[in-house]
Amino acid sequence: MRQLADARVPFHPATILGAVVWVAIAAGFCISWVQLSLVEILYLLAPLVAVPLAISLIPPLDESGRSSGRKSGLSWIILIAAALATLSLFQPAGPNAAATASAWFLVCGWLAVEGLRRFLQYKAQSFSQFCFAAGEAYLIVGGTWLVMSRLGRQPLGFQEPIVLLTAVHFHFAGFLSAVLAGLTYEHLRETRWSKLLRLALPGAVIGPGLLGLAFLTGPKLKLAAVMLIVAGQFGLAAGTIRVAAGIEQLVGRTMLFFSSSCVLAGMLLAATWAMGEYPLHPFVDLVRMEKYHGVLNAVGFGVCGLLGWTNAGRGRATATAAQPSREE
Repeated sequence: MRQLADARVPFHPATILGAVVWVAIAAGFCISWVQLSLVEILYLLAPLVAVPLAISLIPPLDESGRSSGRKSGLSWIILIAAALATLSLFQPAGPNAAATASAWFLVCGWLAVEGLRRFLQYKAQSFSQFCFAAGEAYLIVGGTWLVMSRLGRQPLGFQEPIVLLTAVHFHFAGFLSAVLAGLTYEHLRETRWSKLLRLALPGAVIGPGLLGLAFLTGPKLKLAAVMLIVAGQFGLAAGTIRVAAGIEQLVGRTMLFFSSSCVLAGMLLAATWAMGEYPLHPFVDLVRMEKYHGVLNAVGFGVCGLLGWTNAGRGRATATAAQPSREE
């Protein structure tokens, strides 16, 4: 198995602070002190928690990206932009809210450029690097739809909550799924699982983009795109379970198992929703999709999966550090 995640650093203070802010907002939402919608709460999980965690797991393109000072500076920049994105959701939709949210859009744009550089550097030589590049590219789409939402626009005729849900989709189903797919494939690249994952994971990586395009065409392509995502996510869940089974670190193993179970449940809901959309007799309405599929996908699959990879990597790094060197 590969050593991609073998030397994880502890959680950066900026990441911890972002998580504390999100938990406080989510708790306020649960007791009706925070006047945000569930979609907005789920969206904030991306800039405040999920994206910072995922960025720490993606391998840098060059040695300068490994510098602790550069990593620390990037973490604080992401937190500041995430705080401004959070503030924008508490403002009335309009130019001021859009201007506030644009800080996160700029971060997404910078990460998308990193994704383009990654793609040009590796091209078709590394499937895991392709996954990371695709994930980073998805962020600029998510950031754009956040700004449109805060501006109060209805791009392509879509209204709220679809506009903000699109931002959620490209942050979680797009970016996070691609990152987790890359981590899983790289970990199992030299095992017999690699061929199976090469067949299944493109659905998890490419499917979210196809689903976004499908909303412009009709229910047939939408159903096909969702089924492609479901197949890809089932493959990702199977690969993640295989990774978790070989991890000794208890928290990391537990989180990865839990992430896999959440994505399986969430994808069953997604498939049920898509099949209802095709004959235009929805079996699961949008409100239930937000409440169940959204929470399962964002919190259970996404964040718990990232925590699983981070803790598993820290456990391996600790075990390696405890071993005596050969020179001794």
